[in-house]
Amino acid sequence: MILALLLLAAPNVLRVYTKPIEPFSYKKDGADAGFSIELWDRVAKEAGLKYETTWVKTVPELIAALEAGKADVAVAAISITSEREKVIDFSQPYYESGLQILVGPGGQSSAATLVNTLFTWDFARLLGMLALALFVSSNLLWWFERRNNEENFPRPYRHGVWESLWWSSSVLITGGCENKTPTGIGGRMVAVVWMLTGILLVSYITASVTSAMTVKSLTSGINGPSDLPGQIVGTPAGSTAERYLLDHKIETRSFPSVDEAYVALAAKQVNAVVYDAPVLLYHAAKGGQERVVGHRFERQNYGIGLQEGSKLRKPINETLLKLTETGYISELRQKYFGDTD
Repeated sequence: MILALLLLAAPNVLRVYTKPIEPFSYKKDGADAGFSIELWDRVAKEAGLKYETTWVKTVPELIAALEAGKADVAVAAISITSEREKVIDFSQPYYESGLQILVGPGGQSSAATLVNTLFTWDFARLLGMLALALFVSSNLLWWFERRNNEENFPRPYRHGVWESLWWSSSVLITGGCENKTPTGIGGRMVAVVWMLTGILLVSYITASVTSAMTVKSLTSGINGPSDLPGQIVGTPAGSTAERYLLDHKIETRSFPSVDEAYVALAAKQVNAVVYDAPVLLYHAAKGGQERVVGHRFERQNYGIGLQEGSKLRKPINETLLKLTETGYISELRQKYFGDTD
């Protein structure tokens, strides 16, 4: 009796708003399809509700339509949040979701990693130290050798220092220079110091580059939410994923739709896409090169959106419970996601 009265108080034809988000709501061969669409259609039939469907582009548009009274029901993949509960009502949850991470087909190549390692200020400072040491040692060698060893290190500064630079560079690179040899005590002392210094500098630079590349290879991959800081992450504007990224101070690129975020990931404009786990898993399973990584985080539930104080809430909830008990929702899960949990 109560259910019948509530239905009589409802509009004759409900205005149902939805948005495209595979596999929950989308067009297939010109017809409405998807997990949420099929579930709503069954709810409407069980409860004796007539409706017409309007498609919009984003979840914020769905919320705004309910808040403004333009829509009676909103169905897609709408997360139940405290912020949204302030302006609209929800049915009981019908799907447990959460956020997950979609990444591209692989990390950087070894060449790209090497380039990124070398083009840093730290490495530039190392090269600067090496160049300064090379310049100082060459000048000292020339100074000590210019008088007694003019054949190998000519007295004129420009010519003599050039020969000293050649000798110092050869020692640094090959460990010796057979066609030139310091003969004076001062020159030989400079040569010994330079040889030892060169060994230390080359060893230090080699160790620094190796260490940087090792660290980069271990940390450049994204395997979970803890790896997102320092990355550029794409997500749909107005989503719960966007709110999570902004709250955690992660550099975020917002897109009108998740499809546009996929395009940005493929073009390497973002390093990852964070969004609702079932949506990303469905996309990855379609055969692309992207893959979903890490565990599910920021658990959330989907519900049917309603106007605040809507009289439709009770009959819709009763019908959802009935469909859960009869196993219909489990059948839908099996159809779209291959599971029943």
